[in-house]
Amino acid sequence: MEPHPQKPRGEGETESCADSHESAESFPSLEGVEQILGYSFTNKSSESADNKEQFFLYPDLQPGRLTRLRSANVDKEKLARVALKHGLHRFLRHKKPKIEQQIYEFAEAIKEYPLHSNGQIEVPKVLADVVESTIGAVFVDCNCSVDTVSKVFKGLLEPMIVPETLKVHPVTELNERCQKRGLKLEFKDSWQRRGDIDFYIEDYFAGRGEYPLRKDIALNRAAKAALNNIDRILKNVENPTLMMKLRSRWRKVLKFVYG
Repeated sequence: MEPHPQKPRGEGETESCADSHESAESFPSLEGVEQILGYSFTNKSSESADNKEQFFLYPDLQPGRLTRLRSANVDKEKLARVALKHGLHRFLRHKKPKIEQQIYEFAEAIKEYPLHSNGQIEVPKVLADVVESTIGAVFVDCNCSVDTVSKVFKGLLEPMIVPETLKVHPVTELNERCQKRGLKLEFKDSWQRRGDIDFYIEDYFAGRGEYPLRKDIALNRAAKAALNNIDRILKNVENPTLMMKLRSRWRKVLKFVYG
């Protein structure tokens, strides 16, 4: 495991000439990438292997779940985790503090999600890009050998997400559980104004998700919060008298808050 990314410099902090010279001197070389990959480039100046391997590993898996399984193992978040875990982010050449901040925040956020967040955290695209470009470089260097690419990157993608650890997207899971029980599911979109989204099950507040920068992440977080509360809400639904009291109380709260 690579060292945790350092917290970026604060606003106004600048890099000295000595620091700049030192960073240039110590910048990781191509040999460092080769050491991470366990592969030596012939010329020192893709994903089809994943589809093939997933099919042979799980031949009886339904097509829909097989597609989700493959996607979870090669999507932007998974590749970004690979870059961070193996230190490929150290080979990025840039002078953008914003990128350093994004990488640091991502490294902190994934601590809560060991395998995958299912769309609940912001993923720096640059991290996934560096892995994809590395895959492409190996693919071209080995004369387009899918087998070679598969051997090089199979270990780097560990831990792989398997059917037993594959999670359903929170919005999908919430819709499925409510439809199965015939429950009314609605959401209130306040993202433009406050950066949050609320879910309601049978008119009862179920959960809120907040993320002002991206609406889809706020929606996913709201769905996850609702899933965390759904069992408690189901008990209330089964008790009509209690449900009426809760609805009345919640309407009073809404009237007080929104007028």
